[in-house]
Amino acid sequence: MDLPTLIVFDFDHTIVDDNTDLIVRNLLPDDQLTDEVQNLYLKNGWTLYMNKIFELLHKNSIGLKEIEAAIIDIPSTPGFDVLIKELHILGYEIIIISDSNSLLIDIWLKSRQLDKSISKVFTNPAHVSDDGMIKINMYHVQDFCKLSMINLCKGHILENYIKERLEEGIHFKRIAYVGDGKNDLCPVLRLSENDLAFPRIDYPLLKKLKEYQTNDITHTVKATIIPWSNGHEILHYLNN
Repeated sequence: MDLPTLIVFDFDHTIVDDNTDLIVRNLLPDDQLTDEVQNLYLKNGWTLYMNKIFELLHKNSIGLKEIEAAIIDIPSTPGFDVLIKELHILGYEIIIISDSNSLLIDIWLKSRQLDKSISKVFTNPAHVSDDGMIKINMYHVQDFCKLSMINLCKGHILENYIKERLEEGIHFKRIAYVGDGKNDLCPVLRLSENDLAFPRIDYPLLKKLKEYQTNDITHTVKATIIPWSNGHEILHYLNN
């Protein structure tokens, strides 16, 4: 069965107008963010760094209720509540691929009643341990994509999802990818001439795509690029 469009969203600075991990980190007292803690990211990667942040939150008696309140308080990027609901009504299949984690994304989506509009979320799995501390695992461990972090190759996830849906008898006529950051470059480069890439204006993905268009780089951008600043612009483009 043919479906018109699979639309893929990043989460931080795309659906929500901030970074969920940094919002959570900012709940810590300043004296907890020592140089040793901050250097964990450079040495061990973002996922292990955030595990340390959640450990420190737990030690400082900052629990799930405070974390939930901070996440729920993050505003959606202008127009994105309407965009996601409208696309769901119109029959688009919607997935999220994000380097945040499952717990924070789930909290925010449910707070806006958007969880039922999303077919699937691909992100780092998180859970609350018996003692109340949040723990994160890497989505996967990869060494095949130099454009991506070790814990999450968005392009690989996207291609696998399209393949799985095809095996289930679902063929998408077009793929649309909406994102903002450098880790959104890999999936965009895997799109075809028939597909659409929506990079956020004034964010790193658009700058990277312009470099790929103007420089002699092995990878080429095949998809049509439509820069955006709010969800209304994306919906208007898709409707037309």
